[in-house]
Amino acid sequence: MKNIIDTLTFKEKIRRRIEKINSLLCVGLDSDFAKLPLKFKRYGPREGIFLFNRSIVQDTAEFAAAFKLNLVFYAGYGLSGLKALAETTFYLKKNYPEIPLIADCKRSEMQRSGKLAAREIFEEFNFDALTVTPWFGFDTIEPYLKYRDKGVFVLCKDSNPSAGEIQDLVIKQRKQKMKLYEYVTDLVVNHWNKNGNVFCEGPLTYPLDLKRIRQIAGNESLILIAGLGPQGGKVKDLRPIINKEKNNILVNASRMVIFAKKPAAVAKKIKEEINHLDNNAEIE
Repeated sequence: MKNIIDTLTFKEKIRRRIEKINSLLCVGLDSDFAKLPLKFKRYGPREGIFLFNRSIVQDTAEFAAAFKLNLVFYAGYGLSGLKALAETTFYLKKNYPEIPLIADCKRSEMQRSGKLAAREIFEEFNFDALTVTPWFGFDTIEPYLKYRDKGVFVLCKDSNPSAGEIQDLVIKQRKQKMKLYEYVTDLVVNHWNKNGNVFCEGPLTYPLDLKRIRQIAGNESLILIAGLGPQGGKVKDLRPIINKEKNNILVNASRMVIFAKKPAAVAKKIKEEINHLDNNAEIE
């Protein structure tokens, strides 16, 4: 008999998790082997990364609405890293089945390659959601739509310093001028979200643009937010998009949590800071 968790869609699963633990924090397991403490590194990439991840999960699970794993920090170490990735997702699914797993992989493929990408992420590694880039258009999204219980996050605007070189370009659509990231956001929520499982990803490092993404996406749409911490994003900049009744954001924190001396304390602090935000304030 299937566990009830196994029958939920990604959207249902993430809402359920957020409400249960009252947290909007997504912990990013960007476990770069080169940066691991020596007590883990001495085991080599496969075992070392997995043991490190297990310790972080055990420390932070009570505060985590989701875990997000950036696949380059695993694939960059070859087969050993990919085995560590598989062991991590297996461990999480077995021991924390109620916590959704997001693959930060930017898997934007088409046709046959897209079908294999979906199989890789959802069947081989058993993730609940993934990230994609929008630059192939709807062809990027289509291979994932047959997995109606899974989630797809489209990178509407990135958190890196040069994101605006392309994503802030002004275009003309329907006699209106808009920035390219605004047009992509509109495509995501009004055209590509055919099954109710396609969402936006936006940058905390550009709070005004993040606010604009929320305005276009509406209050119901879930947004994955990147850039908190070392990239420069601040919790206070979430104020204009916080809606405590909707629980409609996931705020990712990676390095600032997993490489902290006390990951649990940092995760708890971020959770509490987000929960105490007043959404009546405006970005200055």
